[in-house]
Amino acid sequence: MSGRDPAWLKTDGASAQTDGVLALAPSDCDSLFEPLLACHHVLVAVSGGVDSTVLMVLLQDWAQRYGTKAPKLSVAVVDHALRASSKQEAEGVCALAATLLLPATLLTWDGEKPETGVQAAAREARYRLLLGHAKAIGADTLALAHHGDDQSETVLMRLCAGSGLDGLSGMQARVERDGVALVRPLLGVGKHRLIATARARAIPWVDDPSNLNDRFARVRFRKAGAFLAEAGLDTVRLNRLAQRMARAQDALEYMADSAWQETATVGNGLVVLSGNLFALPEDIRIRLVMRACSLLAPDAPQRLERFEVLLGRLNGSVLEGGALNSSVAGCLVRMRKGELRIIPEPSRRRGRSIQAQDKA
Repeated sequence: MSGRDPAWLKTDGASAQTDGVLALAPSDCDSLFEPLLACHHVLVAVSGGVDSTVLMVLLQDWAQRYGTKAPKLSVAVVDHALRASSKQEAEGVCALAATLLLPATLLTWDGEKPETGVQAAAREARYRLLLGHAKAIGADTLALAHHGDDQSETVLMRLCAGSGLDGLSGMQARVERDGVALVRPLLGVGKHRLIATARARAIPWVDDPSNLNDRFARVRFRKAGAFLAEAGLDTVRLNRLAQRMARAQDALEYMADSAWQETATVGNGLVVLSGNLFALPEDIRIRLVMRACSLLAPDAPQRLERFEVLLGRLNGSVLEGGALNSSVAGCLVRMRKGELRIIPEPSRRRGRSIQAQDKA
């Protein structure tokens, strides 16, 4: 990869076709990357695969065309040290970035690796390393190469896991994490167009063999894509579902924001939800309790089904005119006379389920 003639960096500004698929043109990139004009310094996460390598090349093209209006670009490559060739591949990506005149840093996931849940652990390690490096170099934005096929796989996996509306909205184009904006400018682009772009411009990339390993759930879902598409559940429809769920999520969050202002009192280490709380739609009530718990116990995992069970018990207590003491997501929830008082759960009690407390 490092020894290629950088002639492939040149573009005539037209959309080339590969096997009938249009490659991304500068006009496409102007639309995709426009939100990045508001950024100061963008760190591009590049694995060496076709998706992130194309993103790196297109971003550099775009930045050169926009000159001083474009943000500063840097590149980071994470070596998970899970394969013998991974370091050499990562070094090749850094060398490729150098031909683009982009500063690149190789980040290594050191230490023991888990025997199970490797992909999840690698993902968390990758984000930790990337976000840490972004802060170290003063980057306000981390650009990720997730694309439309990734989005459809995510929605399908969450659908099979029984996720609610928020989960079915898929990945967001922009989120904040640890003070850094995570952006996914290619989320509306199909992988076939990224491959066509790489082939049309002779952009080199590395294929990770783990992407073909059936031991990983995402790979199995990916391979099931052809069968599901024949049944009508194709990438286009799954992405459309994600967009519609995202719109609904935005509407519900807007309603929850208004309800929070009317019902929530925050202070002295607790949140009180009162007023017309139980006159609100159930989904809004769930969101208010989840928001309170997130505020008081931000590190505790939030599982929608736990909050659904809790709200069901709260509804029953209101009808019976009684009280309730329970816990969820690292918090204690106490109801008296239609008012909820939510406080952080003592650490020694965390992890006990609602059902376990019922039996106590």
